Amino acid sequence: MVAQKKKTPTKEKNQKETKEKQSNTVTSFSMGTTEPKTQESTFRKISKDKYVVAGVITLLIFSLGITLGFILEDYRYNLIEEVNMNQDINYLSLQMQYLFLTSFSNLDNCPMISATLKAAVTDLEESLSEVIAYEEEQDVTESRRELVMRRYALDNLRYWLLAVESKKKCSLDIVPILYFYSTECPSCPNQGTVLTFFKNKFGERVLVFPINTELKQQEPMIEIIMSQFNIDKLPTTIVNDKKYEGVVGQDQLQEIICSHLDNAAECQ
Repeated sequence: MVAQKKKTPTKEKNQKETKEKQSNTVTSFSMGTTEPKTQESTFRKISKDKYVVAGVITLLIFSLGITLGFILEDYRYNLIEEVNMNQDINYLSLQMQYLFLTSFSNLDNCPMISATLKAAVTDLEESLSEVIAYEEEQDVTESRRELVMRRYALDNLRYWLLAVESKKKCSLDIVPILYFYSTECPSCPNQGTVLTFFKNKFGERVLVFPINTELKQQEPMIEIIMSQFNIDKLPTTIVNDKKYEGVVGQDQLQEIICSHLDNAAECQ
């Protein structure tokens, strides 16, 4: 009978070490596969946080833009309101002075009327022209721009009427000129240039009141006065109730102006 061969302690030890190595290899491989998954999850979390932060910043910038827009719009509105109030007070003052003049005709109030009228017209030209230029440069609604233009036209009309009446009552040495134009009129800029030339030449003695006829549908007063003078051609100027259609040249307009001025050195 053959004796069974016994395992030696050394062999058993080697087998045990081999199993431990295999176990460590499996564990190491398993850990190696889970590490990339953990990194990917962290990356996704960081990316999500970035999107949230970017969204919050975008919302803040958008809100700031809207707020600034409201602030600028409110500033423009307040500026226009201030100018309009100033013109209303000036015109009310002129009306009161004119009423006083007609009520107490025995008193010589014409010098005061003349000085106030000229100062008010100069202020009208400077202040409202600046406001209109400012409004055209900014991003404003068409309705707001239309209101400003209508107000400018009405102010010009009422000051023109007062200038005409003051000239008659006080024999003021001035020439009120009502000027009808349109931005679609190709020759109107030429007439505007000529009028500006004489406005600069004669100063406060030549009062030019421009009226944009494009507003006649929105402002009935423009339609009324155009009908009164039968205006159907542009440009048209009204000098002392006389109508001149088309572009009035420099020589002709100087002759017209000088015929209505009593003491003008520029006409000599």
